Amino acid sequence: MPTFVKHEDDAWESMPSAMGPFNGLQGGAVAGLLVHELETEAEKQGLGFPASVSVEFLRPTGSGPLLTTCEVIRKGRRVSVLSGTVIDDGKVSARASVVFITPTEIGSVEPPAPQPLDPSVLPVLPKRSAPHGDSWMMDNFETRRSEDGIAWFRYTDDIVEGVKPLARILGPADWTHGIGRPSQPKLADPNVNLQLAITHFPEGPDIGIRPSTTWMPNGIGLGSGTLFDRNGPFGQVMMSVALTPFG
Repeated sequence: MPTFVKHEDDAWESMPSAMGPFNGLQGGAVAGLLVHELETEAEKQGLGFPASVSVEFLRPTGSGPLLTTCEVIRKGRRVSVLSGTVIDDGKVSARASVVFITPTEIGSVEPPAPQPLDPSVLPVLPKRSAPHGDSWMMDNFETRRSEDGIAWFRYTDDIVEGVKPLARILGPADWTHGIGRPSQPKLADPNVNLQLAITHFPEGPDIGIRPSTTWMPNGIGLGSGTLFDRNGPFGQVMMSVALTPFG
């Protein structure tokens, strides 16, 4: 079953697998839901390819009914911007902006040579349990890890029925700082935002991330990574992290 189900009143209902490791829904699930709606509107208006997205998590999103908004910030000949919010119990819990670029052929540019990768030959890793012991967003994936440090994600259940391509990437991308985190078990590491830039949609069912993470003693962390499909890199991800002692 998809992570979110839409009702006739246009409200979205989250399933238990939308939960994060802390209080509230997983940021990647919330971001994916909102960006799916923005991509859907952009498709109707013929705005082109969703080249980048910036998401801000303003407060934890609860498991009650959710509404989304969509606004056209700019509609240009080549570049357009849509922005939207997630509304939980009357309050905005997350907002996102997506930049769309209309593709144009440039014959003088050669695409990078493919770097064939086959994550399907790697063993599936055991399921990770949530700190709270119940269902969570990681339950939606098969995960694999290659020797070169790439973590591979393959959906078993999508975020929403008919999910749009950029929205689909956000679920795995939101784990970047977690799969590359240093070993400080007494620190929670919620990310306060999520930023992606891509050159094309990934080929095949697997989305790979080669992560890099930096924690600083002032309580601020940084997660970043290169996104891979079976042909090589196709984008970058970055987020800021508010390190929080616990235990």
